[in-house]
Amino acid sequence: MSRSAVLEEHLSPAQVGERLGLERHAVARLMRPGAIWPVVRLSRKTIRVPASAVTRFLQSRTWDPSPIRTGGAR
Repeated sequence: MSRSAVLEEHLSPAQVGERLGLERHAVARLMRPGAIWPVVRLSRKTIRVPASAVTRFLQSRTWDPSPIRTGGAR
């Protein structure tokens, strides 16, 4: 019986920014408090983020598409 290893995609901060529509420095701010976690540090300057962490971050954010009531006629 053979087992196949599943390797997860890891993204650079610039790639995370592309997916989230943010600049790299904004992604760095999200990584500091742990909003996007875990972060893999390969060296002092090389950081990678698992794609599943980005997906989990997006799923944790809620958005209500219903219109905002402005107090007009009911």
